[in-house]
Amino acid sequence: MKIVLSVITAVIMLLSTTVSADSEDLKTLQKQKDWYIVKQDNIRQITTYAKHEEGKSTRSFKVDAVVDAPLVTLASVHFDVANIKKWYWETLESKLITKVSDTEYVYYLKFRTPLAEDRDVVLKATIEPYKLGQNNYMLLSLRATPSALPIPPNITRISAFDMDIKFKPLLDGKTKMEVQGFVDPSGSLPAWTVNLVQHQAPYATMLGLYRMTQKAEYTNIKMPLAFRYAQ
Repeated sequence: MKIVLSVITAVIMLLSTTVSADSEDLKTLQKQKDWYIVKQDNIRQITTYAKHEEGKSTRSFKVDAVVDAPLVTLASVHFDVANIKKWYWETLESKLITKVSDTEYVYYLKFRTPLAEDRDVVLKATIEPYKLGQNNYMLLSLRATPSALPIPPNITRISAFDMDIKFKPLLDGKTKMEVQGFVDPSGSLPAWTVNLVQHQAPYATMLGLYRMTQKAEYTNIKMPLAFRYAQ
């Protein structure tokens, strides 16, 4: 009997702690009006930030990083949609839906979501190619198009997924990346789950990207890329 009571007490304490954590997370989220550092990795040169903006229930995020890889390598990793699932945080499936042009395409991602229905998103990608002397960067803009495909059973479709990724080539052969975005996971999720994703996903995704840039198929490119990255 004592064992049963101990287990019940532990469960109650766990639930109370979770509710308290949710409440504290929401309070923190509401207070953060400016960018603040979530993770700073000076060795890998990755810094992630978050910010709460008026009218949004989840934080916006930002990443500043310097990647030891040229622009063409980073472009080839991002354009290889079928293999995004190998490096993007908790991605179960990634596939190209349609190639609109050499600077525009639509693709699909499905994500594993902790303690909830898995999420998916249909993204429209638009490329502003690098042009020396003008923009001096390649810009990849991603926007959710929720109605582009039917929603599979037992999946929650992400309603908002806005992300702009700037790739600026540096003189030493490296590339500076500036990422800024906002994702609304949709559906009902506890605050701690949303915050876990928002705190971990940007940094973990960058680590996955770093790993991919070291693979031979992206460092020794022998064919034209699927999309245009430079003028």
